[in-house]
Amino acid sequence: MQMQIRHSSRPCARGPHAPSVTCTRAPGWTAKMLRPAGALGRRDGQRPTLVPSAARSQLKILHPNTSTSHGATTATRAVAGSDVQTTSTATSARVQGKLLLQSSDSPSSPLRLSLQLVSATVAGSDGSGVRGEAAALDAVISSGETELDVELLWDEALGAPGAVLVTNNSDFPVYLQLLSLSSPAVHFVCNGWVYPVGKHPYRLFFTNDAYVKEKTPPALLKDREDELRLLRGEGAPADKPLQKWDRVYDYALYNDLGNPDLRKDLARPVLGGSEEYPYPRRTRTSRPPSKADPASETRASLEEGIYIPCDERTGPVAKAPSLPKLDGHFGSLAEVHGLFGSNAKPIPFPFPQVISANRTAWRTDEEFARQTLAGTNPLSIELVTDFPLTSKLDRAVYGDQDSKIAKEHIEKNLGNMTVAQAIEKDRLYVVDHHDWVMPYLKRINELPGAEEKGEISQRKSYATRTLFFLQDDSTLKPLAIELSSPHPKDERLGATSTVYTPPDELKAGDAASDTFTAWDLAKAHAASNDACKNNYVLHWLRTHATMEPLVIAANRQLSVLHPIHRLLKPHFRNTLDTNSTARHIVIGSGDERQGGAFYRNMHEVNFFTGKYGMEMSSKAYASFNFTELAFPNELIKRGVARGDPKKPEELELLIKDYPYAVDGLEIWTAIKEWVTDYCAIYYADGDGAVAGDSELQAWWSEVRNVGHGDLRDAPWWPAMDSVDDLVETCATIIWLGSAYHSAVSFGQYGYNGFVPNRPTITSGEMPADAKAVVTEAEFLGRITPKTEAFGLMALTMNPPVKPGEPLMGERPDTERWTSEQRAAKALLEFNAKLDAVAEAVKKRNADGALRNRNGPVEVPYTLLAPRADPAAPHVGGIPNSIAV
Repeated sequence: MQMQIRHSSRPCARGPHAPSVTCTRAPGWTAKMLRPAGALGRRDGQRPTLVPSAARSQLKILHPNTSTSHGATTATRAVAGSDVQTTSTATSARVQGKLLLQSSDSPSSPLRLSLQLVSATVAGSDGSGVRGEAAALDAVISSGETELDVELLWDEALGAPGAVLVTNNSDFPVYLQLLSLSSPAVHFVCNGWVYPVGKHPYRLFFTNDAYVKEKTPPALLKDREDELRLLRGEGAPADKPLQKWDRVYDYALYNDLGNPDLRKDLARPVLGGSEEYPYPRRTRTSRPPSKADPASETRASLEEGIYIPCDERTGPVAKAPSLPKLDGHFGSLAEVHGLFGSNAKPIPFPFPQVISANRTAWRTDEEFARQTLAGTNPLSIELVTDFPLTSKLDRAVYGDQDSKIAKEHIEKNLGNMTVAQAIEKDRLYVVDHHDWVMPYLKRINELPGAEEKGEISQRKSYATRTLFFLQDDSTLKPLAIELSSPHPKDERLGATSTVYTPPDELKAGDAASDTFTAWDLAKAHAASNDACKNNYVLHWLRTHATMEPLVIAANRQLSVLHPIHRLLKPHFRNTLDTNSTARHIVIGSGDERQGGAFYRNMHEVNFFTGKYGMEMSSKAYASFNFTELAFPNELIKRGVARGDPKKPEELELLIKDYPYAVDGLEIWTAIKEWVTDYCAIYYADGDGAVAGDSELQAWWSEVRNVGHGDLRDAPWWPAMDSVDDLVETCATIIWLGSAYHSAVSFGQYGYNGFVPNRPTITSGEMPADAKAVVTEAEFLGRITPKTEAFGLMALTMNPPVKPGEPLMGERPDTERWTSEQRAAKALLEFNAKLDAVAEAVKKRNADGALRNRNGPVEVPYTLLAPRADPAAPHVGGIPNSIAV
């Protein structure tokens, strides 16, 4: 039969792991984003390239030479929760359908696929579902997205189809998104690459039904188990190099951050697998060991990609950027401002939000304090319950590291309160990075080493503590900043510290002057500590690194048929791809480009921690606690909220106008209710159903004992033997992959992009006099240099939400992601709640009484706005997953 390849100019919505290519959508195709009526709009995807109208396809039914004859029977589809039942005489029937697929290139030869439906109810002699007759699909396609009409032959005596087996007889791979049959209405959500038969003998894609292993139709059970064995790499030689078409998910240590074969100074410690450097696991790549250090893995060249399972690859391999190398520091604020706008050179950077409405307000103490509640790191501020502040560092190793901030430093700014009264009234707060920085500070301040000169700028940093006073209007007032260094003679003698207190509050008119003080420099050091802690711990470790083993374990132990796999899959999108890119060109040491030029990975250059940043994140991981990342628990731990974490809507926030906490609690509540409703469908029998779910138990055991194996004996791990454990765990995973990641990542350019506001590097000794005056040029000469500023800005300048990126709660294949109508209804309700949160965020940002929502810089807090706002291009919404 002849089949027309349909096309239209409408932008398409890509599937959860669809490759990033231009796409063509057929008229009438209904794989649209799930959006309740009246929902806020969002950015459209890129304009598609049309498939030539002359394209044609042909499908032929291949009748095998021999076939099993099935007598006339009545077949009923035995699929739990399905809305489809078929009852008819057992005769071969033609089944119409549509196949949605993509190709990343313009193939020079026709697409040739073979498709076979697989019975969910009738098993063959080997226990697998009986395969139907093969249909050959021949088509001429272009790059992008294509929809094909298909017709398959199905013997109704085989019952209902539960899977489709696809063989690619072409000479190029193709990405299948969705196969939908019209009668019976059966949908196969594919979202996977099918390589030619020499690389993929076949691919098996199941229907959109979901059930735990114990409730799987018997004819599908073997296929379900075989798929998981394949994804675990069982039966494949352990020493066989993994190729780009492989689908194996496995674990490895972080032993690929260094490059000792190129230069000794580029060696980095192995993270994970030791008491000294505990760390989550990453994806195994099977690259050979380094010659200089067999414990480390050789690096892939900058021009090639790092292995990840093929279905995780969502776009072309990211290339190491080439940026101009500029000498020295900025000489004036005018020079920094000159970087922004369409006429700026050498790169026309967009205006960072922090200076987009008011060019000078970033200098005020109120704005400096506000950014601890509504900036790119709103997670470090904690309630002070004891004074003076103390250190948890080992005195036998580091000596006395307790704070030297005394009540005499701060009581003059407490509004007639004593320190004791301020603590009693919950008015004293701190951002304390001292213990994280101090153990590495001596080594950091010795950078660059002899081999690193010209690649790493001079460092001079301090470990910081910053005290704040909560005022009646819910704004914070900075009270003191303590800058500490190791004792110059011996680190075991403790810290040498200087306490800086604010001069008279900087007035609006003074903010435009070219005069700075030691207090301004102290704020720059505090901001630098905060930016680095956010980058390596709160952002990279808690989201990217924490999520990767969860993704690996889910694909190894949870079938795509499993309801929890279906729940979490959108929140895993792009995580492995993003992380592999980060290890390749962002967080590692460095490598040679083709031609011999040296490339230094960006974070070692752009953050004051230099080559120690990832090692320092390992030290933070030693105190990692997954259960404390559930949002209410995290707020309560920091002392900024009180109440029952199981009732987030009733939590009392001690800082009433805390934008991150207020918006976050509404989102967390919506997530928790969605997960609760969803799990109630599949675990209606209660705790016993969770404890008896073998795939779920295998997944969680592998997360604990392998993926996060260095902390396997920690007492806080959920037992995963109750519905409550399951709901809390899944809600936390969704929160981390979506809203939390948005909060700690998407404000980087808006606040860090203007380096005087939030420098990532500091240099030069601090003035001994806390009231010393420095010139504008002297201030700029002690913070991030030009080259590093360009690198940081280039890394973060693009909008964090890509066009067409599915936002939280959206599923591109919405009408087909599940056959369970109760689950679809619960997702609609979740989206409606998120839309309500988006409207509430807008209203709060418009409330002038809430001073922390916009602050002196007049930047509304939108990092937790769930939906894109067409009127505000910088508000892209919260993606489902770690997509950047």
